[in-house]
Amino acid sequence: MADSPFIVELDESNFVQVVVEGSATTPVLVDFWADWCGPCKSLMPILEKLAIEYNGAFVLAKLDTERFQGIAQQLGIRSLPTVKLFKEGQLVDEFMGALPEAEVRTFLSNHIEGNNAELAGDPALEQAMMLFEQGDIKGSRAQLLQLQAAEPANVDVLLALGQVCVAENDLVTAESCLNALSDDDKSSVAATRLAATIELSREISGDEKSLDQWQSQLAGDANDSEARYKVAIHNAAAGNMEQGIEELLTLMQKDPEYNDGAARKKLLNLFDVLGNDPLAGQYRRKMFALLH
Repeated sequence: MADSPFIVELDESNFVQVVVEGSATTPVLVDFWADWCGPCKSLMPILEKLAIEYNGAFVLAKLDTERFQGIAQQLGIRSLPTVKLFKEGQLVDEFMGALPEAEVRTFLSNHIEGNNAELAGDPALEQAMMLFEQGDIKGSRAQLLQLQAAEPANVDVLLALGQVCVAENDLVTAESCLNALSDDDKSSVAATRLAATIELSREISGDEKSLDQWQSQLAGDANDSEARYKVAIHNAAAGNMEQGIEELLTLMQKDPEYNDGAARKKLLNLFDVLGNDPLAGQYRRKMFALLH
């Protein structure tokens, strides 16, 4: 979970205090999730990012429906993820499914006071990232370059542009965006995530073999550590993060000394790529168990 006073874990002992009583003064956004739910893992980092960005304009409260099934049943939760917004002790709106960030921002703006441009988000930046989420990478980049020209030191624009450049495999520009950040900004979760993504993409771009070729090689020899490592990083770069991590954990078990502990180092890199995704915490614990 992100380290923020505006993000809390719900249970049976604090639900009434946080949601019912707490929403009397501050809107409370309740995220109903479960560890087995893939879309939940996509949505949660977005909600956490916005809770931090809004800086107390709302509280994000997260409920694990597997652990607290009674609460979920009382509130009629039938699909995951489900997100409910409470104000003054009452449910005022909700949505189901893993919405893109731009749509979550729109949902919040309908209910949460946000005259401050920093809290409400930059509409031009939101539009550029919506294009990116829709697959129009070139259009997104063009808009971000215009924004960056107008505000060269805008951290959010630099991070967004870096993300889009990685998708275009323009790692030089992506790294330039990262280097333009101040030392303090470079230590943020978003910047660490961008740096780790650049590192992963750079490693993949220098590989002459494809994922299919490495998988075929591994299928021929399950003890081929190099093939397993390459299968792992190719899967991670393609978005199959769990598969990549599982392969690296297997490599740690089978050949922990491979390439001077490359599996462990790359796991740490992938945890940075995941950022606040709950998967990072889940697999950190698995790696710790293997190491100890």
